[in-house]
Amino acid sequence: NNFNFDLNALQRELKKDKDAKNISPKEYERRTNMLNEAKIRKEQITKAFEEGTKSSFRGGVVNRAYEENERTQGYSNSELMQQHRSAIEEQDQGLSRISEIVKRQKQIGLAMGDEIDGQNELLDEIQEKTDATNSRITRQNRAIGHVSSREGSLCGYWITILILFVAIVAVIMWKIA
Repeated sequence: NNFNFDLNALQRELKKDKDAKNISPKEYERRTNMLNEAKIRKEQITKAFEEGTKSSFRGGVVNRAYEENERTQGYSNSELMQQHRSAIEEQDQGLSRISEIVKRQKQIGLAMGDEIDGQNELLDEIQEKTDATNSRITRQNRAIGHVSSREGSLCGYWITILILFVAIVAVIMWKIA
């Protein structure tokens, strides 16, 4: 019953996560498939257990048609159950270590994300300052071009003044002569 309750609770939480869009549709589908597989496995185990309890017991060993292999040969049911519990405990410890590793990796990923966000902000500031500097350079280049174009016309003025001076000198010389 507790297992059924846990599966139902997982299914409700999964539905909440889907509705809150905490998980993608593909992840929802993957988790739903896993949950359905767990339900099927639970039914298979329950059925096997019920069939096992209907079997006759001899000396604490269930009389089943299963053949023993090298791993199980010579062990009683209680010894096999203890080995099974030990294997499950080892797996649980391994999963706990994996969980800790994943948590650390998540923290590293979050820290990297924060660092990248900070670097992006700095890049944005640099881009803004570069744009402002580029704008000032463009204005200065226009101002220099404007002054340069004036210098070209000043040269024309000097030539005009020189020609007028020569003309005045020529008129004066002509009047004197």
